[in-house]
Amino acid sequence: MTVLLVVNAVGALASIAFAVIGGVRPAALSGSNTPTAGERFHGWMYAVRGVPLGVAAGLAPLLWTGPAVSLVLYAAAAAQIGDATIGATHRKATMITGASLLTVIHVATAIAVRSSR
Repeated sequence: MTVLLVVNAVGALASIAFAVIGGVRPAALSGSNTPTAGERFHGWMYAVRGVPLGVAAGLAPLLWTGPAVSLVLYAAAAAQIGDATIGATHRKATMITGASLLTVIHVATAIAVRSSR
């Protein structure tokens, strides 16, 4: 279980990093040469959702167990499913792969934390 908790925390940290990059440098994720006002706006919208959810998903299982922690992880997994879907819509393989992998990690951690009470 310790390995799963570490993998989950590292995955959450990567998710936080991408959220911050999306806010600070949206062109790095969108691939455009010059980000529009809309890209900057949506980059920050992604960041204000991604950072707190990533922090919660990364830290909660390290600090607590039980159904509330599982709920946080399932919420984070749902957000990753959304990210993977957006990646599929825009044919961004790295976004599909990363978000899908983190979905599996969050769900596996949620199950492990829930059953360890």
